[in-house]
Amino acid sequence: MNPLFITLEGIEGSGKSTNIKVINNYLNDKNINYINTREPGGSEVGDQLRNILLNTEKKLSNQTELLLMLADRVNHIETLIQPNLEKGITVISDRFMDSSYAYQGGGREMGLDNITKIIEGLNIIQPNLTLLFDLPVEMALERARKRSELDRFESEDYNFHQKIRETYLFLAKENSERIKIIDAAKDIKEVESQVVKELEKTYELTLA
Repeated sequence: MNPLFITLEGIEGSGKSTNIKVINNYLNDKNINYINTREPGGSEVGDQLRNILLNTEKKLSNQTELLLMLADRVNHIETLIQPNLEKGITVISDRFMDSSYAYQGGGREMGLDNITKIIEGLNIIQPNLTLLFDLPVEMALERARKRSELDRFESEDYNFHQKIRETYLFLAKENSERIKIIDAAKDIKEVESQVVKELEKTYELTLA
């Protein structure tokens, strides 16, 4: 069985981290080797960039923020994602390229076409499956506030997060074969069931 590159996306507080465990359990049951990672971060360099990007005391221009994200992503692909896929290991990433489209393209209003132009020439690989955890902004931010101290992105206002959500839903509509929407407003068991269902579909297609 070929390894898969699976990504999780969604606004802050959407439950991505919680559902990585659901994916892990599914893969364990299937005896599939995998590794978990995240963006920003996922490597020594990436973790340093993560500290800059999430620090509420750092004042970054929109373009600087995007370029730091892309630097992290290229390093992430080169040092962790691609090497593991080549070894036959499935990679699960908490956020990937869709986050830049949603956060910088939508939230920061840099525009999706502009993001696409900037990444031309970069070796950005395509995930096999992206799970988009979607729920109303009010519910998501309430969860985020209860979880821990807010980072630089979580601290942004409602309109910022609403633009991100709308961009994610647009991306899902335009890339419906890859991006599968998970209704994250449902209770935990129902969300888990949706995740497993999409994993089953993807692996059935892989084996077909």
